[in-house]
Amino acid sequence: MFGFDKLITPKIISTLYIITVAILALAAVITLFTRGFNIASLLLLIMAVFARVFFECIMVSFKNNEYLRRIAESLESK
Repeated sequence: MFGFDKLITPKIISTLYIITVAILALAAVITLFTRGFNIASLLLLIMAVFARVFFECIMVSFKNNEYLRRIAESLESK
C-alpha cells in the first residue's frame, strides 16, 4: 500500500479528464441554448479538445515511466 510500484495519479488524472470534459461540454450546451450559436460555445468545445491534449501529455510521462520499468526488469532478468 505504501510502495510506489503502482501509481494512483494516472487514475486521478483520468477522473479529472472526465470531469473537465463533462463540465466543458455542459457549459457549451448551456451557452448554445441560452445565447444561441456564438463564439463562446465554439470556444468551449475547442477547450474540451485541448483539455484532451493536455491530459494526454501528462499521461505520456506516466506511460514512459511504466515502459522504462518494464525494460529495466527485463534487462535484470537476463
